[in-house]
Amino acid sequence: MFKQVTEALLRGQFICPTATPDAFDYLSHADHFKKVTDFLAQLDRELCVLEGDEIYYSAYTVVDDSNRGLIKDTFSEIRSQLRPVVEWMDMVMTALGQDMPIRARDEIRLQNLLNAIEQEPSLTEQMNRLTQLSFFKTTKTNITDQLSWILQQLEKHDYLVKPNPHGTLYIVTGKMNYLHQLIAFLNDAEALGLDKQPAPDDQNQQQELFT
Repeated sequence: MFKQVTEALLRGQFICPTATPDAFDYLSHADHFKKVTDFLAQLDRELCVLEGDEIYYSAYTVVDDSNRGLIKDTFSEIRSQLRPVVEWMDMVMTALGQDMPIRARDEIRLQNLLNAIEQEPSLTEQMNRLTQLSFFKTTKTNITDQLSWILQQLEKHDYLVKPNPHGTLYIVTGKMNYLHQLIAFLNDAEALGLDKQPAPDDQNQQQELFT
């Protein structure tokens, strides 16, 4: 299990009870956690914990010429997903009458969500707008097909998992919580008027955002 866990972390995967229960259980043991931490330290990485020990991921501890490009690309990729995923969350919250943001372990049932969207013209319009964004881009025009496509994209990018490959139930993963943290960080950075190029002292604050 050590090999599978470390390889997943080095790929930038988020380990949580929903998406990777076996790997999560492995890291929940103190001795395993230390073993993985010690290994990552040799690669200038650390094992980070988010949301009260519910989510594990790796982050660089040193930013230099050998990894700066990869860090920038990874951050840019995740940042490009912010708007479409946030707009999707807003649509789901409105459709299902939820007050709280979507987070890890929440369940998304395709048919329930579809029924709610079909009953509200403004939500069908929002669905059409979503499918024009690059992350969810599709030529599909049927609402059912559009929603299925969007959920598939979210699953493909590890925001959702499907317990039964043939079912219509999706469960939100820890990566969604990470996205919430990223949004909070960017909001704080904007409020403080931080430059796009952080000063050396700021790099330590940002390193945990870079897998």
